[in-house]
Amino acid sequence: MRQLFAMIVIIVLLLPLACVPAPPDMVALRKTVDDYNNASKDAMLSGNSDKLMTYYEADALEMAPNSPVVKGKENILAFQQQMAKAGMKFNAVDFQTLELTADGKSAYEIGSYDMTMTMSPAGEMKDKGKYIALWRQQADGSWKVHAETWNTDMPMPPPAKEGKPAKTKK
Repeated sequence: MRQLFAMIVIIVLLLPLACVPAPPDMVALRKTVDDYNNASKDAMLSGNSDKLMTYYEADALEMAPNSPVVKGKENILAFQQQMAKAGMKFNAVDFQTLELTADGKSAYEIGSYDMTMTMSPAGEMKDKGKYIALWRQQADGSWKVHAETWNTDMPMPPPAKEGKPAKTKK
């Protein structure tokens, strides 16, 4: 009887350890994040975001500055295509992951970007800024973007003078 009681106590004490999820594979997560950033760069430079959508959850959120939240990867694709159709052409793009942290089935990436783009009628513009991406692990073990947002580090352009449009710095 004593042995049975001791065995039950040991099982009760060890049971919570069996329920603790394994820590995320940070090497695999980092590879996915790097692949996504490279795919984002390629999509921006080519103006074709179709392949990029495999990295998003079906109900992903894109929170671009000066815009309402875009929900769903089909709508995110349409938003990105609309930017290209509006004349935004990226000439150079660089992403740097500054921090990548995961806990359980969620992870976040904090990074910076540096890019040059051409927009009509403004011409060539440079932008530097930062971003946050929220990643979630899927049932199959893969990681997908659930939400992302970014904003610029560049100063706001000066206000327009009466009767003249504001000039942007190149």
